[in-house]
Amino acid sequence: MSDGGMPPASEARSGGAMAAYTVFLLFAANILNYADRALLGIVVDPVKADLALTDTQISIVSGTAFVLFNLVVGIFIARWVDRGNRKRILLCGIALWSAATAATALAQGFWSLGLTRVLVGVGEATCFPVAMSMIADLFVPERRPRTISVFYSSTFIGIIAGSILAGVLAAHHGWRTMFAICGSAGFIAVAVMLVTMREPRRTSDGSIAIADANPGNMAQALGALLRLPGFKALSLGAALAAMGVSVLPVWAPAFLLRSHGVSLADVGALIGPAVGLGGISGSVLMGVMATWIARKRGGELHGLLVPVFALPIVAPLYALFLLSSSLSVALLSVGAINFLLASAMGPCIAVAVGVALPSMRAVASTLVLVASGVIGGAIAPLLVGALSDALAPSMGAESLRYALAPLAVSPLVASLFLWMSYRQVRGAMAAQPE
Repeated sequence: MSDGGMPPASEARSGGAMAAYTVFLLFAANILNYADRALLGIVVDPVKADLALTDTQISIVSGTAFVLFNLVVGIFIARWVDRGNRKRILLCGIALWSAATAATALAQGFWSLGLTRVLVGVGEATCFPVAMSMIADLFVPERRPRTISVFYSSTFIGIIAGSILAGVLAAHHGWRTMFAICGSAGFIAVAVMLVTMREPRRTSDGSIAIADANPGNMAQALGALLRLPGFKALSLGAALAAMGVSVLPVWAPAFLLRSHGVSLADVGALIGPAVGLGGISGSVLMGVMATWIARKRGGELHGLLVPVFALPIVAPLYALFLLSSSLSVALLSVGAINFLLASAMGPCIAVAVGVALPSMRAVASTLVLVASGVIGGAIAPLLVGALSDALAPSMGAESLRYALAPLAVSPLVASLFLWMSYRQVRGAMAAQPE
């Protein structure tokens, strides 16, 4: 079928072979997305030494600048996704972030490194809204928590792949060659998707649907979503849950290098599987559980109960990760942390796209991602880096351990906000006329 062609509506909603293949392609794109994001975290120390950067500057280029551009541009891309050809938007994004990843090999200082990371962030801003919009059109509401959670598990596969490749390639060929090689891989994905991906037909269904207006512009769309009962609490809960997910790939490798004496060649192979396997299994198993609860209780909203009860368990495990002197205990703890943190995103996005009209699904899911990215991906890593720099004169290499410690409370507050959202959305649904 030609680019932009659409299958019949019955096929689009069947969840059959074409739907599964489309999700597979989106899954593969997101692996590349997060693999490229993970690269810099593994080579923080050699990049920092070669370019004469501080921990705060590393936090800015790997966290704050990357995430802010990724998310600000992502809101406008999401609105474009709700109206344009999603396949073409995704292909342009992959090409941009792959080229920028390869160009990181040419960085000579803070500003040039920051520019490449900004361009990576802009390109990667296409992946999530395209995936959420397509999945919402390909699957009925009760199947979305599981499908979104399975898709989200690609995040952790990407972290594993990127971490291992970055450590091995950087140790043998240097960090510059590593970026050039990894960036080139994206163009293979572009070629495959160009030939085989199909644009799904846009559909409408009676999911939660407590939105009652179809806004005509970006400002109206954002305002309508933020006024929805439970949406702000949902976004804040997802954001606080994302703090650990975002901070660990940035700072856990450096923590193992400094506090546990792990070598550069080994750090990716150790932290990648620990973070990734925990996240993959958590996304899939918690997503299956959320879908089971959604079917049992009659709606995707009830899948939100899974992270409400799972997230508080993270706090003691996070303390164990930071305070244990055993490398094995630290790695087991971080795997369990990611297993539980991964419970949040699938149910949160399923509720976000469920409360929104079909014409606002990409924007709704992206707003949740924006909150997660600003609080979890931009602010949290920057605060950790700045606190580590401030503590370094008195604590030396151990400063990072104590800079990470305050994050132990974030999953507790996240659980509270998600419970508030659950109650508010449920109340709004009960108040709707039959």
